[in-house]
Amino acid sequence: MKDWLKATVQTLASKWEPIYFLLIFLLLWLQVSFFVANPSIVNSLHGPTASLAALERFIAFRLAHITTPIYIFPSLFLLFSRVNSSWSRKYFDILGIYTISRLVIQFIGLNLLLFTRSGIGVLLMTQLLFFIPFSLLIWGWIYWRINQLTPELSRPFFRLEHDGENPRAIDYFVASFSSIFSASISGIKGNCARARILILLHGFMIYDVMGLTLSRAVSLTIAS
Repeated sequence: MKDWLKATVQTLASKWEPIYFLLIFLLLWLQVSFFVANPSIVNSLHGPTASLAALERFIAFRLAHITTPIYIFPSLFLLFSRVNSSWSRKYFDILGIYTISRLVIQFIGLNLLLFTRSGIGVLLMTQLLFFIPFSLLIWGWIYWRINQLTPELSRPFFRLEHDGENPRAIDYFVASFSSIFSASISGIKGNCARARILILLHGFMIYDVMGLTLSRAVSLTIAS
């Protein structure tokens, strides 16, 4: 039993990236589904927020017919495959670029929703609750992937505050998630200006979203 459990853990650890992107897809799907679930609210939006709503509906009802198979089937194949496919690295990098672009769109949309009428408060709150883990997971992958791209350098772009010299992928995600529990992103440091700028952008995004969550929670409490 112990040998089977150990083998299972090792297999999952070696297949963490397809599991990660399947989880990212689930969070994206839930976020978009909740956004378009109430047509009366979505149709009442105006200006840039209405453009965001139109984009989300296009993704949910049109683009999903293309992106879902491309996202799901190769990830499942790589998850259950016993051999390492030569195309997996490029495939995951493409998924990473796609999810980062979705992260930027979602972040802009959340800030636009803040300036809409008060009746959209519950919708904004649900979007925030999905966006927080979604964004933290993506930032963890960004840190890990950039360090993987620079093995030839004398030192990587980022360094983690942990005991081991060779951090695992999970260490980057732990550092990313720890940003919501501290006043600064102390779990990861930049070894160059570009790395520190990325950490600054990460901090700005997280603090902005946490501020949106707090302000919306207070407004919903007062309204009730």
